[in-house]
Amino acid sequence: MTKNEDIQKKIVEFQVLEANLKILQDRTENLNEKMEEFQSTRMAIEELKETKPNEALIPLGSGIFVTGNVEKSENLIVDIGSGIVLKNSREKVIEIIENKIKELEKDIKNVTEQSMSIILRLEKIREEVEKTQK
Repeated sequence: MTKNEDIQKKIVEFQVLEANLKILQDRTENLNEKMEEFQSTRMAIEELKETKPNEALIPLGSGIFVTGNVEKSENLIVDIGSGIVLKNSREKVIEIIENKIKELEKDIKNVTEQSMSIILRLEKIREEVEKTQK
């Protein structure tokens, strides 16, 4: 393989790795947003234990809310996917949320490790290309 072919191959690999890194960075951002949402939800549920709000905003969808009274907050309705909902105690819902947060933390750690691996490979390619151009 000639010097130019080798450089071209490294440039293509560099570009592919940069694209993969961007995908991983977007995934990390998405995971962090989900994490923040779960943490906010957990805090709101924990506040329900301490306070008995008379009035609450109830989301109807598309940013539309209606005010309503919260009469009972011991049990919450949880969407488990595919249009299926279950009634669970506050404590069980908090446990579910904490498990999801742990899963997200593992995913974030995994994506971060993949990103670091790509960054290291990008640096190595950059050094190799610079070395061959001297």
